[in-house]
Amino acid sequence: MPAAGEAAEPAAAGGGSKKRVWIIAAAAVAVLVVIGVVIAVAKGSSDNSPDSQVTASISTYTAGLAAGDLDKLRGITCGTQHDFYQNISADQFAGVYRTSKEQKSIPVVKSVDAVKITGDSAIAQATVYTEADPAKTSSRTFNLQHTTDGWKVCDPANTPH
Repeated sequence: MPAAGEAAEPAAAGGGSKKRVWIIAAAAVAVLVVIGVVIAVAKGSSDNSPDSQVTASISTYTAGLAAGDLDKLRGITCGTQHDFYQNISADQFAGVYRTSKEQKSIPVVKSVDAVKITGDSAIAQATVYTEADPAKTSSRTFNLQHTTDGWKVCDPANTPH
């Protein structure tokens, strides 16, 4: 007849085996969820439509504003906006950026609500706010031109540079 400790060991081993199966099953479910999320994100980011390209250019532009990235702003703009960023010195721009950041006046795009593309021109209507008053949103129109380098944020009726 086995001792009490000996009889308890096989039962514990069986319980541990069930626990291990549950852990493996939970891990498998977690892996499937992660794969599903990755696929969903990949499908969402694979939208290469002109509307998506315009929206991405606006995001690049506003990210450049938010970060004070003069090189990014020079690369994503055209027309007089491009001229402004091209002709301002890095020191001057840093001062303007610092003041805008302190005043929390840099626009943040909440949503791009409509995009209308006509040939190589696009107009996008967006809802924006500033960090100074995030609850106060307003409409902003972005004008863009399609260039060999993609969509650029421009002033209305300007030709790309």
